[in-house]
Amino acid sequence: MPDAEGAAPPVLPEVEAKALMDRARTLVRSGHVLEVIPLCDEVYRRHTTSRVPALQLQVARALGHRGAALSELGKVVEAVIHFDEVERRFWSPRKPALWEGVAWSMVYRTCVLMEQDIPQQALRCVGELLRRFGSSESAPEGLRNAVGAARVLLPNVYNQLEEYEEALRLSEALLEASDGDPDPLKVDMASGALLQRAHALQGLGHWEEALECFDAVDVRYGEDPDPRMRALVSAALMGRALVLIREGMVPEALSGLDAILEHAGPHPYPRQRPMVDFAQFHREELGREAEEERKKMERRKKQWRK
Repeated sequence: MPDAEGAAPPVLPEVEAKALMDRARTLVRSGHVLEVIPLCDEVYRRHTTSRVPALQLQVARALGHRGAALSELGKVVEAVIHFDEVERRFWSPRKPALWEGVAWSMVYRTCVLMEQDIPQQALRCVGELLRRFGSSESAPEGLRNAVGAARVLLPNVYNQLEEYEEALRLSEALLEASDGDPDPLKVDMASGALLQRAHALQGLGHWEEALECFDAVDVRYGEDPDPRMRALVSAALMGRALVLIREGMVPEALSGLDAILEHAGPHPYPRQRPMVDFAQFHREELGREAEEERKKMERRKKQWRK
C-alpha cells in the first residue's frame, strides 16, 4: 500500500530477485530460453556477493536456470560449468535454505546427461538428488517441485537405459501416489509418469497397451494450456505415431501424425517444435508410401481385369 505521501514502499531485494527467477523458471519450462539469460544475469550481477541466504538462493537458481538455457542452445560445456558452480558454492547439508537451488541444478544436469546419451551418469545424478532431498519433510514448494521432477526423471532414465521393467515399476508406483490429486505438482508427476509408463510398455513389446497409455495422456491433458503440458501431450502423440509406424499401420500412423500437427496448431511452443518437425517429415514419407501402394493396387486391378 502507498505510504502517507502516496509513494509505494520499496520492493525488498529478495522479493524482486525471487520474482525474476520464478519468471525464468516459467520460461525454461515453456522453452523460451533466450529470454531466460538476461533475467539470470541481472540477479547474478546484483546479488552474487550477498551473504543473505534468501538472496544466495536466488543466485543459485540464476546459475541453474542459466545453465539449463545454455544447454538448450547447444552450449553444454558452459551449462555444466554453471551446474558445477552451484554445487561448489551452495551445496551443504547444513544449509537447507539453499537446497532448492541445488536441487534444480541437479535436475537440469540430469536432463543434460540424458540429452548427451549418458544415462548411467544421469542415473547417478538423479539418484544423488533423491538421496539428498527426497525425504525432506515440510519442504518449501520450490524444493518439492524439484524433487517431483526428479521422481519423473527416474523412470525416464531407466527407459533410456532400456531397463523397461524397472521403468514400468517406478512409473506405476508414481501414478499410484499422484494420480487423481489436483495439486499442480501431483498433476505434473502423474502426467509424466503416464508418459514414461507408455514408453516402458512400448520397450517391453506391449504395443497395444502402450497405445492405450499414449491415448490416455492425450485424453486427460490435451486441452491443458500450460506450455509444458502441451509439449508432453505432443510427445505422447509422437510416441503413439512411432508405434503405429513400426507396426506398419500406415493409415493409422498418418492419422496420428495429423493429430500431432493439429494439437500443436499454427504457432507451436518451442518444446513442441521437434514433434512438429517429426510429424511433417514422416507425413511426407508415409504419404509417398501410401501413394505408391495405391498405384500398385491400381496396376493389379488392371491386370485382373485383363
